[in-house]
Amino acid sequence: MTTRKLESSDWQRYFDEVSKQLPTMRVGISIMGESIGVQPESEDSVLVGISYDSNDEAFAVDAANISHRVPKPKEIFVREEAGRLSSIEVIAQDGTKQIIELRPLPSLPAS
Repeated sequence: MTTRKLESSDWQRYFDEVSKQLPTMRVGISIMGESIGVQPESEDSVLVGISYDSNDEAFAVDAANISHRVPKPKEIFVREEAGRLSSIEVIAQDGTKQIIELRPLPSLPAS
């Protein structure tokens, strides 16, 4: 398991590439901050896409039941396991952390 900070100049390219390769996954989104503690925003939804738009300067996670945006993030960290993205930590301008956890969909039992 490797966690690394992405340089802001790489954000759009990294998430464009990752989005092309991500299998169908479940996503959970939590927001952490000193004044709010940990607030789950979406616990278990099907991931639709992850992106960074350099024109709008916004990071976005789209899931089946929610769209989560972080305008002008300060920092982005990614955790990769076995060469696959498993979580993202986005630090917002106000210092809150957006934690995005990615999990594979459960497999159907073999018949």
